[in-house]
Amino acid sequence: MATDITATKNPSDLHDVLGRVEKVFLNNETNKAPSALTGTFDFKLPILDESITFNMGDADVTRVKLIDQTNWTSYAKKGDPDISFQVPSFSDDIASILGNKQGTAASNTTLGIKFQGYSATPKKVLCSLLFVSDDETVCVYLPNVEIFATPVLGDGDNPSYFNCVLTPIPDNAGADYYIGIKTTTTEGV
Repeated sequence: MATDITATKNPSDLHDVLGRVEKVFLNNETNKAPSALTGTFDFKLPILDESITFNMGDADVTRVKLIDQTNWTSYAKKGDPDISFQVPSFSDDIASILGNKQGTAASNTTLGIKFQGYSATPKKVLCSLLFVSDDETVCVYLPNVEIFATPVLGDGDNPSYFNCVLTPIPDNAGADYYIGIKTTTTEGV
């Protein structure tokens, strides 16, 4: 019987995969439609290896049963996202975006160091992000993201980093995220 079953789409037709994320780009601008992206972003973020977690939120399913325990219907609510990554840079550019800057910078000429104050209160950063696969054929674009970042000054073998926790926010079209699949051959993203 199995030999009589056919499909119009086979697994080989469905091999558009966001495998290992190799690049993450940040734009300070939000709510930009995917068709309006120019390929120029404000930052290509340095991300610690194996620090990306990307789960848009598991469905919280409620099943309604009859008294004989037969499933009658079900409904679901969107679960909380679990999206995060770690940025191992305390450069002024990164710290200005992810850190909660306090006061003005002060130089200590004796030590030859410029100090900038930051609050330990997480800073809310509004931006958009583009996650690009290692083969650059599939990407995920988050047009509106809230990032809360906090510094971690030591973590085993890792250097100091900003721990970034993300929440996708729907854009003007109601989309939390867009999946992009390369259709033409162009220079790398």
